Amino acid sequence: MSLKDNALIVSLTVRKPQMSKVDSRGTSAAERANNARGAGEYRKQLYPKHLVAPIKAVEQSARNYLESVAYQWGRGEYMLPTVRFMECADELAKYELKFEQSVTAFMQNWVNVLDDAQKAQGDMFDASEYPDVNEIRARFSFNVSYAPVTDITDFRVAMRDEELDALRERVEAETKNRMNDLMNEPLERLRAVIARLNEAMGKEERVVTDKRTGVVEVKSPIFRDSVCENIAKEISLLYDFMDVMPSDVMKVAKQVAESTPSPDVLRNSKEARESAKIQTDALLSAIDDLLED
Repeated sequence: MSLKDNALIVSLTVRKPQMSKVDSRGTSAAERANNARGAGEYRKQLYPKHLVAPIKAVEQSARNYLESVAYQWGRGEYMLPTVRFMECADELAKYELKFEQSVTAFMQNWVNVLDDAQKAQGDMFDASEYPDVNEIRARFSFNVSYAPVTDITDFRVAMRDEELDALRERVEAETKNRMNDLMNEPLERLRAVIARLNEAMGKEERVVTDKRTGVVEVKSPIFRDSVCENIAKEISLLYDFMDVMPSDVMKVAKQVAESTPSPDVLRNSKEARESAKIQTDALLSAIDDLLED
């Protein structure tokens, strides 16, 4: 089955007003203070960081979510399994709403935004650098777009044979490069989460003394449930692409899925941790071999 039948391309574009600007007076002052010339530029923050932080936090959370459910395809583009479209669209709609709410709160606080900016910038503050409040609001946007995965058969253009051949070669080469990157990313992501489990399983048991009773107790190493949960998430995403993934990649994914115990099992059993350490050592070696091919 082709990649076109299993995936689509999703991109997230977030626009904001210019957040910083080079200040010539600040640059000159810094150079005079350090007996320098042309050594750099002083860039001032136009808006207080604590006031724009909620907006940036929503954007970062949305991008983190997108990266967790899709694979990188191009700059700002991600390849999403078609089976995850509705889930992804719903989640990104929630982030868009949070973004709009954060921007609204920022704009409603506009007087304080300018007051805090003036206090922070001191003599470098210049009110003319700030557009009208309505223009500022229009510069914020949160846009999600979806597109099909295309190949040369999707082009419907009138071209001479030699032109079409050149376009075909270019599209095929670009698609091949992206597919090569795509084949590596699942393995690299899987390796990263397995490595965290491997590290956790290599930790020694802890000898803990109760300060009140003086009783000595041996406890398992501390690690979070997410160490195992993140492995499950990567395996789930891989299985959504199983029809287009190489068989050796899916073979490793199956081995990982079958050999990863629950966090509770690992906490309660030293033998399970020792076994998991051996298994993850082998899995990391197998993944490294695939990445080198």
